[in-house]
Amino acid sequence: MVLLCSSAVLAQTDKEKLSVKPSDGRIGTAIKNKIYYYPTFQAGHVQFISGVKTSGVLNYNMLSGEFEFINSKKDTLALDNMHTVNRIVVSNDTFYYDLDNQELLKQLDDVNGHMLLVKEKYTLSNVKNVGAMGIESSTASPTSTTNTDHINNNLNSLKANETLEFKVKSYYYLQNNGKYVPATRSNILKLYPNHSTNIKSYIKEQKLNLNTYEGVAEVLHYAAQL
Repeated sequence: MVLLCSSAVLAQTDKEKLSVKPSDGRIGTAIKNKIYYYPTFQAGHVQFISGVKTSGVLNYNMLSGEFEFINSKKDTLALDNMHTVNRIVVSNDTFYYDLDNQELLKQLDDVNGHMLLVKEKYTLSNVKNVGAMGIESSTASPTSTTNTDHINNNLNSLKANETLEFKVKSYYYLQNNGKYVPATRSNILKLYPNHSTNIKSYIKEQKLNLNTYEGVAEVLHYAAQL
């Protein structure tokens, strides 16, 4: 049985890139609104491993990689103790928590009991500094800056002349034996070990890009029919 999820991968082009600059020492409202997956907080529920389910108003913060909720005092807080969570359902989307990598994954498809999921998150792509005469230049590699954690955790102040540039990255995963693994060719073949030759040939003949949703979904649906 093949079940296609009704929600596709994030296609809102206005959220593909994000530049964060200091503005009176704090990130502006426009930036804060852009970091959320949904345009407004949505009714949803959190189902725990224990079987308990609680409802709330939720949204996914793509910069911090956390789900947030609005409590009775109208405060916006991040969900904690994620190791106790089974799934989070918002609108038509279902998210699972990858305990090993401590990441939230959204279900896209369920192909013969094998889930295809995606991690969508802002990743730091560049760090710029305003120098003489207001000219911006890259001053550090994304992996060397310490401001990523500062922005993710606090969304607070930045260095006076610094601009952080983020891009939304999509990483695809499969569920196999209760674990979430990258949707690579080798991991796809492990799902269908008796059809590895046919699957390899299909990927090559169709020139499938397994770094895209379309490529992974196509090979999974092909393998399911063998």
